[in-house]
Amino acid sequence: MKIKGFEISVKQILFLAIYYGFAQYLPDSYSFVWGGVSNRIRVFCVKRIFKKCGHIRTINRRVNFGSGRNIEMGDESGIGARTILPSNTIIGNHVIISRDCLIWPQNHRFDRIDIPLNDQGMLPPKQTIIEDDVWIGLRTILTPGRHVAKGTIVGMGSVLSKDFPPYSIVGGAPAKLIRNRLADNENK
Repeated sequence: MKIKGFEISVKQILFLAIYYGFAQYLPDSYSFVWGGVSNRIRVFCVKRIFKKCGHIRTINRRVNFGSGRNIEMGDESGIGARTILPSNTIIGNHVIISRDCLIWPQNHRFDRIDIPLNDQGMLPPKQTIIEDDVWIGLRTILTPGRHVAKGTIVGMGSVLSKDFPPYSIVGGAPAKLIRNRLADNENK
């Protein structure tokens, strides 16, 4: 079946309806009584929606991933509650995406001054890649097209507007390099 210029299966449509109509509203994955069951139901759904899935630890409540049709997610990774990510994101293995994170796929055009900003349209969407062993802190914003390198830690509340080397610890708005985890290990 084709919808808005892309292929989507009937199975994906069914599980998108189950996820967005029911499963996303189930209790928090870490709640004492129903958390584990709620998480398993959400994981069950996204495994039938995403393009590629490993063994997922957590899909917490109210995660918005659009159609999810091109999302790839590796083993032992999790997405925190109320996170928004575009449907073409690649998430590696052992990735922690905390609550309330925003990953933007595209931005507004602003290159012409003879046309009002709201009439210039949007730039083409860019893919976000989050490599293995990354921790993205609470309420972080990733601008379009970020490539978060292996082993990176992004401090909570950061605005990641550029890419950093592997094993970086970054934070702030805009995010700046705080230190490199490789240097920490060399000093031990």
